[in-house]
This record gives sequence, C-alpha cells and structure tokens, in this order.
Amino acid sequence: MFYWVLLILLVNGIVAFVYTVATTADPATTWGMFATTYIYFVGISQTGIVISCIMRIAKSKWGLYFGRLGEILTFSFIPVSIVMFFAIYFGGLEHLFYWAGPHAADHGPVSPWLNKNFFLWRYIVTTGLFYLISFWYFRAARSEEKGGRLGTYAGGLNVLAGFVMFFYVWANTNMAWDFGMMIIRHWESTIFPGYFWVGNIFACAPLLYIMSFKFVKRRPGRHIEEGLLDPVGKFFMGFTLTWIYMFWSQHIVIWYSDLPAKTAPIFKQMLGAFQPTFAAMLVLVFIVPFVLLLFRKIKLNYRSLYAVAIIILAGIWFNRYLMVVPVFTDGNKPVLATWMGLSLVAAGFAAMYLSVACFRRLFPKVTITTFDLATGGDALEKEHDILM
Repeated sequence: MFYWVLLILLVNGIVAFVYTVATTADPATTWGMFATTYIYFVGISQTGIVISCIMRIAKSKWGLYFGRLGEILTFSFIPVSIVMFFAIYFGGLEHLFYWAGPHAADHGPVSPWLNKNFFLWRYIVTTGLFYLISFWYFRAARSEEKGGRLGTYAGGLNVLAGFVMFFYVWANTNMAWDFGMMIIRHWESTIFPGYFWVGNIFACAPLLYIMSFKFVKRRPGRHIEEGLLDPVGKFFMGFTLTWIYMFWSQHIVIWYSDLPAKTAPIFKQMLGAFQPTFAAMLVLVFIVPFVLLLFRKIKLNYRSLYAVAIIILAGIWFNRYLMVVPVFTDGNKPVLATWMGLSLVAAGFAAMYLSVACFRRLFPKVTITTFDLATGGDALEKEHDILM
C-alpha cells in the first residue's frame, strides 16, 4: 500500500506539472518551480555516495549504517535525474535562461559559456564523469565486502573516495552556476557553489536517516540502534553550523560590496512578498535545529531526531526555492502553495523512495551493510532482503 501511494503521488506530480505548463500563458514560473525540484532532489541524490565517502575517509564506524544506502540512493535516482534534465533542456530552457530565449539578442552580447550546446555538453561531461567514478568506487567497495574483512582495499578506496568528492564538487559547481547564477543577468558569486554543496550534504544526511527506517534492517523491537543516535545528532549539528557559516559568507560579501547588480537578487529573496519564506527558511535550517540539538535528550530519541530531520529537509527546500523562483515572479501569486507546487514536492520524495525500492528489487544481491553495535564494532551484518 505504501508504494501504491507513492506511485499515485508521482503520477499526480507529473500530471499537475504538464497540465499547468500547457494551460499557462507564461509558464516561466512553473518551470522555475520544476528547476527548484530538480536542483533539490538531484543535488541530494548525488550527495548520497559522498556521505559514504566522507564516512570512509573519516573512518567513521557508525557511518557504515548509512553509507551503502547513500550509494544506492545516488545510483537509483540516475534515470529520474536524466529525465528531469532533458525535460528542462527541451521544454524549459527558453523559459528559465534569458540567454536561451527568442529575445536573447535584446540583452546584448553574452559570454560563450551561455550557449545551449555548451550547456548540454558540460552537463554530460561533468555528470557523466561523476557517475563513472562513483560506480568504480561502488564496485570496489562491494569487492571489499566479498573479501571478508574491512581494510583489505582501504587505501585504494580512500583514494577513490577522494576522486568521487572531487568530481561531485565539479558536477555540483556546474549545477550551482547554471541554476543559481546563469538565470540572472550579471550576477555571480565565488562562494555560491560551496554554499550549494554544503546545503546538499546538510539535506542528504537527514534524508538517509529517515529512509533508513524503511530500507535498513533492524533488530526486532528496535527502531534504530541507540548508539547511532548521538553521532547522527552531532553530524546534524555540525552541518547546521557549517551551513550558517557558508550562508553568512555568501551574503556578507555581496552586502558589503553594495553594488545594485549584485545585491538586487539577494534583496528580492529577503524582502517583499518573499520575506516570510526567507524567515521560515532561516528558522527551519538554522534556529530550530541548533536549539533542539543542544539537548542530549533530543539527540538520543529517534522520534525527536526524526522530527529534526524533517525540519532540516523543509528548510533546505525553501532555500532552493528562494534561489530560483524569485527570478521569475514578484511573489504576489502563490507558487509553492498550489496544486502544482505541492504535487512536485511530493512527487520528488515519492520518486526517491520508489527509485531505491526498484533498485533493491532489480539488484537483490547488492547488500546494505550495517554496523553491529552489540559486538563492540567488529562485525558487519549483511542483509539481502530489506523490503517488507
């Protein structure tokens, strides 16, 4: 029943988007909402394997509980991410990018970077190389498991993990440039790509925590191993502080320069009709998680940590929304609080769950390896059937 509900949400999202595009005189805002959905879910999905790499390089034993799920999330979502990109390329390019529209010449000469063919090929090259090196890492990690003990391929896998993160940064820098800066004339920020990556990691970790309740096998009567809750809470707190640091670094430099071409897009996100959304974003991404995670009781309770994870995911969604949608509307008409807007959000999460479920059905021999805390951290439990 759970998966039927997800399928209905996915179909509803597709129908709502297609119908709105077909019946709207100026669908730029609708495509802006779709682009928001794209950068949010594709960014999170690509970060799944990066979480695994971070845990490996840091030699985090508790991170083994989530690492393979993150890898599966990255690979299972590839078909969805490709479909979404080509929907934008063939249907939304002229609506999203001023330099791709029929009146592009009215904006004067533009950089050779702002070119339809180059837009396509830089996506193919950067994303293709990221997925290729990620697959190499994924295969090597599975070989390590088959070898019977951790550490057999540790040196080589650490090197591969470093390459995965390098190509991740490259691919997501490209995404940040295209969907964060290239939709606005003469607006750029050298800090923006890093701000974007940190947001992806900050959102992906809570999502993996939430998805682990469905996909990772647990002991009878246990919702999650108690010894995992404290480090997960600390991880959330760490990236809460890292995100606010990157947020401050991103905004203070632009504010200090006081150049209208640089500050106008930022002020549009913060003031006017978008002011409540901006305030909600700060509350959900920083203030509430920071305050709640100060309390050890909250970090050691799986329900309260689950609630914090949902709050962080909602906050990062508003953050991505403010990156894109204010470019195309003054905010006086609702975009998110519509059938189309809410349907796209629900369809994105449904697509993620269904992708992981389909991956597990198609490749049942791919194990999800969890850390067995009862043995003091020396054993791995391999699960072959985790879907109910």
